[in-house]
Amino acid sequence: MKKVFQYILLVSSSFIATSCYNDELPLEPAPANVSYKNDVQKIFDKNCIGCHKGAVNTEPNLTTSNSFTALTTPTTEGEIFVVPGDANGSILYQALIGKGAPQMPPNGALSASKLAVVEKWINDGALNN
Repeated sequence: MKKVFQYILLVSSSFIATSCYNDELPLEPAPANVSYKNDVQKIFDKNCIGCHKGAVNTEPNLTTSNSFTALTTPTTEGEIFVVPGDANGSILYQALIGKGAPQMPPNGALSASKLAVVEKWINDGALNN
């Protein structure tokens, strides 16, 4: 009887442990046509603008009136945050996924669906639309 109880305990604990493995809801695909103004800027407004609002040492400035230019124009040091058509080569995307740059936002990564929107926008040419 003790062996049966141990077996049941082992099986049930494995179900409990694996049930939390993927808690995210199914991903929503990025919209077919990503708009900088309607999709990407809204992500910045909700997740980034608290720090990236033009203060010293918080480049790029992601306020609505400055963000596109700040992301697509080289800085005084020659860095460019977004390489149109190349999300993996873009500093912005690397920071959002926490690879090769400090994780942004620092208080927790964006959801996979928000990352997909930014990635699609960059890979589609990073248009100011």
